[in-house]
Amino acid sequence: MPSHGGKRAFSRSAGLYASAPFDVTELSFTDVLSESSGVILAAEKLAARAYGADHTLFFTAGATDAVRTALLTVRKERIAYLGDMHKSFHAAKRLFSLAVTDISTIEEIEKGGFGAVCVTSPDYYGRVKNIAAIAEACREAGATLIVDEAHGAHFAFSSLLPESAVKYADMTIHGAHKTLPVYTGGAMLHVRDAFYAAAREARREVTGTSPSYLVMASIDYARDLFERNGERYYAALKRTIDRVKRKYPTVETLPAEDFTRVVIGRRNGGLALAAALENAGYYAEASDADRVVFIVTPFNARCLDGVFRVAASFVGENRKYPDISDLIGKVSVYDVGIYPPGVPVVREGEVFSKEKVAILQANLDRLFGTVDGRIVTK
Repeated sequence: MPSHGGKRAFSRSAGLYASAPFDVTELSFTDVLSESSGVILAAEKLAARAYGADHTLFFTAGATDAVRTALLTVRKERIAYLGDMHKSFHAAKRLFSLAVTDISTIEEIEKGGFGAVCVTSPDYYGRVKNIAAIAEACREAGATLIVDEAHGAHFAFSSLLPESAVKYADMTIHGAHKTLPVYTGGAMLHVRDAFYAAAREARREVTGTSPSYLVMASIDYARDLFERNGERYYAALKRTIDRVKRKYPTVETLPAEDFTRVVIGRRNGGLALAAALENAGYYAEASDADRVVFIVTPFNARCLDGVFRVAASFVGENRKYPDISDLIGKVSVYDVGIYPPGVPVVREGEVFSKEKVAILQANLDRLFGTVDGRIVTK
């Protein structure tokens, strides 16, 4: 097991099996993810050193499992979340019956009596919260700080990028495959000493018993590659992005602290532009009614000139969707939002407002939380 035995089976699909010799299971020399003590633990320690963390835990089924692990670690606390959170956070809230409160200001941390505070930074558009200030408020209040920095795994490898939350948070989540050359599903949870034992126990409860060794190996590979070359990679990448933006001055780009997150603004034309780009062979990370989002890396930067060339000449608007205004005033049965970014617009039990229905209306082909394409109300 795996049954392919490490062979490049099926000659017509040899490319698919090129990595088969490295797709292994738990053996005497390969360690066990849920009980890491050998080569996996060694790789986790190297990652912790690279990020300036006390400890790092690997995951192979995405940052969702890291989110669940962090929340299970503090499950006995009153938990607050500041700003938008990924749908995995809200699912974990229900799964673990957590006591969760939505707050909107840092001041509420200091007087809320919360045991833990969760925030997302950066968001899908490369905007970064003031994690240092939030951490200070949590310290004053005696609260544990958990930062979902899923889209910031690259921050640690260049002085041109924002500071990583690892410096300030008690637990920091990274979706490594989002911005680093890591196979899909590769993720990390960085934790301080005080939470390590509990987080390891929580990981045992959360993760499956068939982790991907290919994914774990790719995390280790990417960490080493970017430790050695990150500063050079991102300096060159910034020069490329700046050059392309200067070359196409008519293409609007929205401000972001993370310069690698290139967001093209197109009022009432974001979805149409994304479709036009796909027709030209360029696939965006995400789009909404007014924006198209690209994660630019050292490995795809050569495509950026073509993306801007299409955007500069594009003229068009989003298509019209069926009217859903009858939802206004009704109560949602499920979390409903747009994917990506996967943040609920309307949460379970919430009443649909006119403003939120308008957001969903503009993105009907990308909703999550529906049943057979239908938004369920009660």
